[in-house]
Amino acid sequence: MTTTHFTRFIMLAIFSVCTIMVKAQDCSPLTRTELREKLVQLGYTVNDLEKAEGKEKFEVVHKSASLNVPVAYEISPSTNFIWLTVFLGPATNDTAVNNKLLRENFNVQPCQFYITGTGKLMMGIAVENRGVTNAILKRHTDFIVDKVENSAYIWQKKN
Repeated sequence: MTTTHFTRFIMLAIFSVCTIMVKAQDCSPLTRTELREKLVQLGYTVNDLEKAEGKEKFEVVHKSASLNVPVAYEISPSTNFIWLTVFLGPATNDTAVNNKLLRENFNVQPCQFYITGTGKLMMGIAVENRGVTNAILKRHTDFIVDKVENSAYIWQKKN
């Protein structure tokens, strides 16, 4: 065996061992139980908003510089998305405010303002439920909390 063949053999052997030892990222969707576990692992105090099997919904109150932001976490029925939502108060019929909210959607994207069928003003973001790590979940949480705080001048009622 020549030196070149021996070197190639050693390189192939090292590559094979390294390939076996490296674990690929898990891209399977989180279960509702795993989502709750991740929130706890991040050090959050988790409240159960909905406990019915298959409909579990959790809430964590995050403190920003000027607000307490209650973020709800739930996995969509298809399990393809994790929704992070924030209740901002009752929706208003004031067209000037609603116009500002609609325009502000450009600045808060991929979050969005929306109004539920029961008249609640919400902000939400859908996170693809694939390969979600604690770091990814925290990044999206910090993002929505920041967007809620920075848009409060529009949606927050003045006393």
